[in-house]
Amino acid sequence: MKDTATERVIAAHRASGRFFEAAGIRSFALDYGSGPAVVCLHGVPTSSFLYRKVLRALQERGLRGISFDFPGLGLAERPEDFDYSFSGLTAFCAAAVDALGLDKFHLAVHESLSLEHQLVLEYFYLRGYNQVEAAQVLHP
Repeated sequence: MKDTATERVIAAHRASGRFFEAAGIRSFALDYGSGPAVVCLHGVPTSSFLYRKVLRALQERGLRGISFDFPGLGLAERPEDFDYSFSGLTAFCAAAVDALGLDKFHLAVHESLSLEHQLVLEYFYLRGYNQVEAAQVLHP
């Protein structure tokens, strides 16, 4: 296979993060810095790659910037039997933050996920989770 610029960018992205498992699915996360955590959720059809520069900026400001790939997107697995509805992605999101060991975090979502944003917050609050400290919808 010929080494293309696209393949080099993907390889560099893969090398800058790590794989983890949540809800039985192998996914990929960028996780930079320490301090209060900020979880950045990408829209559909994008990936954690969208936030690579934002996460570095958060790190420079003393925060921990995290973004992970939803199933079927980015470097995450694409299981045929996964529930790819917003409800299924929301449940995966909860499993992912648990798998990444996040007790408390700020949530930032791309505006294309405003419904997802609402479902994630409902999921955490209605189930008695107190992990989300603040939420923000980002407008490009």
